[in-house]
Amino acid sequence: MKNIFIVLVCLFVSFQISAQDRQKDTHEHGAANLMLVIEGDQFQIGIEVPSESLIGFEYFPKSQSDRKNFNEAIKILSDPSKIFSTPDDAECLLVGLNVSQTLFSSKDEHGHDDHDEHGQEEKGFWDRLFGHDEHDEHGHEDSEKGGIHSEFRSNYSWNCLHTDEIDSIGNKLFSIFPRIEEIRVKWITNSGQGSLEIESGDNQIRGW
Repeated sequence: MKNIFIVLVCLFVSFQISAQDRQKDTHEHGAANLMLVIEGDQFQIGIEVPSESLIGFEYFPKSQSDRKNFNEAIKILSDPSKIFSTPDDAECLLVGLNVSQTLFSSKDEHGHDDHDEHGQEEKGFWDRLFGHDEHDEHGHEDSEKGGIHSEFRSNYSWNCLHTDEIDSIGNKLFSIFPRIEEIRVKWITNSGQGSLEIESGDNQIRGW
């Protein structure tokens, strides 16, 4: 976990300028941000998606229907096997996950194991990379005013016996959440780093 966090920090430095340029565009309905890291025997995916692109709204869920949609999104995101798949030859085992929503960032996070130890550090990393500000700290308060942006975030970690076999990732984000129209991927692997975009209908993430 320590090594992967160091890699993430290095990635932040390399992408900081790019992130600042895109800060105003980070919260774009229909677009998901995805971070992919392969380092040693560890594989990690972090995603951040505007709430509207998952559940159709960004306000505090008050109605029974809104709460049902909200809880269903949390349930799906809490089971990465429903969203992503790794090549069988990589022999990957899920070892950690964390799911949160910015309207409930102070009280409604879902996660376990080693991620919790570095939760605040990693949250700060994602905030800086994706260009977040005080909205996260006051999401619930601002949501009542009707002008708030909110996001779902999830972070997953796997240990793999053969990370060199990971040349693509199965992706069901488009089919499960059809409001997502594109995924903006930033990646770092043992051999390099870069970025790419995939459009709706593509069920594979590849090209690193």
